[in-house]
Order: sequence, then C-alpha cells, then structure tokens
Amino acid sequence: MKKKKILIIGPPSLGYLKKINEELKTYDHVDSSILLIDRYTFKYRNFAHKVSNFLYKALLGRNLKKEFVNTHIINNVEILGKQDTIFIIRPDLLKKSTLDYLKSKTERLEAFYYDSTRRFPDKVDIIRYFEKVYSYDKLDVEKYKLEFLTNYIFETSNETNHENIFFNISTHDYRYEAMEKLAKYVHEKKWKKEILVLGPDDLTSPYLTIIHKQIPVDEVAKRIKKSKAIIEIQRKEQIGLSFRVFEALGHRKKLITTNKDIINYDFYNPKNILVIDEDNIAIPEAFVNTPYVDVDDSILNAYKIDNWVAKVFNL
Repeated sequence: MKKKKILIIGPPSLGYLKKINEELKTYDHVDSSILLIDRYTFKYRNFAHKVSNFLYKALLGRNLKKEFVNTHIINNVEILGKQDTIFIIRPDLLKKSTLDYLKSKTERLEAFYYDSTRRFPDKVDIIRYFEKVYSYDKLDVEKYKLEFLTNYIFETSNETNHENIFFNISTHDYRYEAMEKLAKYVHEKKWKKEILVLGPDDLTSPYLTIIHKQIPVDEVAKRIKKSKAIIEIQRKEQIGLSFRVFEALGHRKKLITTNKDIINYDFYNPKNILVIDEDNIAIPEAFVNTPYVDVDDSILNAYKIDNWVAKVFNL
C-alpha cells in the first residue's frame, strides 16, 4: 500500500506543531515530515554580513534572514519530493514565490490560520494559493469563507495535587498592564500563583515572574498540572480560542479568561470557566474553591489531537 505523504510547514511555536507530526506518525499508511519556518537558525558569517543585511533591508527592501528561511524550505522540499498534502501554519511568513513552488509539489496545499487576519493582514492576499484554509477565528471564517477549526488538546491528565492556584505564561506585549493588574488582584487575595511573562532583561514587577527564555510546551504542561486554574488575557484583535483553553480542558483545570466568545462553545460550563473584564476584575472565591466539573467525553474527544488530525488530513 502506497503511503500518504504529508508535510507540515510552520514556525517552531514552542513545540505545538511537533505534536501534530507525532500524531501523524501513529498511522502506518502515512509518511509525515515537518519543516520549521525558523529565522533564528540563520547565522551571520561575520560583521560585514550583518551590515550587508541592514543595507539590503534599508535600500532594497530585502531581508537575508527571510530569504534564508525560504531557500531552506525549498531545498528541503526538493529533497523530500512530491507530497500528497502540504499543510502550512503561518504561510504569511513565506514569500509568494515559495508558495507557488510548494503548490507545484503537492496535490493539496492547505493552511491553518491560528491568528486572525486582523493581526496579520498579509494572510488575506494569499488565501487564493490554497485548496483549503482553516481558521479558528469566526469572523475570518465568515468574511473570507474559510473552514472553522479550533486548536487542539494534545495531552490529558488528572493531577489534583496543586502547588499553585493560578498559572499563566505570556509574552511582554500590550496585554502586560492588564496581566499585572490581574496578578496584583490574585496577590491581594493571597492566592498562590505562578504568572510568567517573557520580557526584556530590564523588566521588573512585584506581582509577576519575569523570564527571559521561552519555555517549551512540555515544560508548560508540567507547570499546568501543578495548578488548579489557568488564567489568560485574550488578544483584543482575536476571538479564536488560544492553546490555554485546550490545555485547561485536557488537564481538567479551571479557566479564567477575557475571551467573551468562549460561552458559545459546547464545552463551556460556568463552574469551570469564568469570563472576566480586564478593567474590572472580579474572581469569586466560590469559583476558585469548588471542584472542577468533568466535561462529557462525547464533547471533549472532538477536540483531542487524534480526532483533529484525522479530520484535517482525511485519515
């Protein structure tokens, strides 16, 4: 039996993409590969090379790092050969000429937009390259006639030995002020917490733990298991559900979120999920102290990575 060749292309994303590839590897009739859109693998040969890149960008609008990534992708696809499906996450990071090349190397070129076009507008113009574009953003799905697809649960657990009440990890961006306000609220309630922000060396906070190196998803999962609830501040330009939601579902943790659209999903239960206003934070003690209510397996299974992969890749 001829194996179905599937190639996943996307940014490192701390390990989330590798979870898809690992699941594909469980199929005997699938030959899967993964290529990372990772500009950090680019290394300047010397100082003159670094200066050259600056001049290329300033005078010609060229970026040697981006060109390196595109060349890396093309060279590796040439080695891998024709694919039945090429599935790209964040295709806006690639040049259009690279998308043209990839289209010539597969029967089906597909994409998953797990960030909205309002955050990355370049995604709109490249929809035409794909046989199918999935999106977790309902507004984009309706406006551009895309296929709705959430993120996925890649691990489950039932840890009840909690070292912390609340856990969060995020980057230092415009959500920082709201996250610090939330951390201060939790601190004043004397609830245990581990709220991490990836930020610059000079960033300090009395309520947040500032880190300077990204933490892989498997390490994040260990920290989630030790907590009772996950908290998140949703990006304002998105309504899609972040991985924090699916980590909460998989690990049976309560969730405190600013994403108001979450109440429209079939797994929503106000005993497990609290929607807050970042400008007027209120977390009832009853929500924190009551136990997690299990979500029915018939609902939960639809979001697990095995079903997600089977659906997306028609397996």
